[in-house]
Amino acid sequence: MKYLKTILTAALSMWMMQSFAQTPLDSLRDFFKGSAVSIECDYTTTVQNTKIAGHSDILVQGDMYTMSGNGLEVFCNGEAMWTIDESSYEVVVEPYAAQDRDYMANPMLLLVDLDELFIVRNCTNLGNSNVNCLLDAVRECGVTQASLELTKSGEIVKAGFILDDGNILEVEVSAMKKTEEKQKSFFSPDRSFDSDWIVTDLR
Repeated sequence: MKYLKTILTAALSMWMMQSFAQTPLDSLRDFFKGSAVSIECDYTTTVQNTKIAGHSDILVQGDMYTMSGNGLEVFCNGEAMWTIDESSYEVVVEPYAAQDRDYMANPMLLLVDLDELFIVRNCTNLGNSNVNCLLDAVRECGVTQASLELTKSGEIVKAGFILDDGNILEVEVSAMKKTEEKQKSFFSPDRSFDSDWIVTDLR
């Protein structure tokens, strides 16, 4: 469960560049202001000689978000985070606090603190009119380096990430867009968990 959240974390990091009119991190902050943002992505990585592939759907609004992929759902309303594993009927509820910088457990913090975590090393024009940009992490966040291919308009085509454990994660974005803002209740589970579920509440 935690490794899937790590994969989703790295996938979310691909939102680092949305245009070239400003610096990449300035453009990212502007892109997320005043709206919710959705992203659909596919990822592949190798863990202990085993290839892992999956699809993730993510919705971000400020410090609130939802994520789903391969049977795992995550809800965060800015105060608490629910991790729901449908296959094992297990729910873990944890407090969410901005000062707890656990980027692997709270992937949206990568977006909140992006300008503190990464620097852009360089960007290179590719022959197909796209741009490839290299970024380095300057603080501990679970990712050491990233390589992003973007269109001239700033849309991400694909990315590669080097994680702290040395594994390489490849991600392709199939869709990303702004959408209307949601009510805070949208970022909490809209159901109760009966006796069939194992609920661990750490709040």
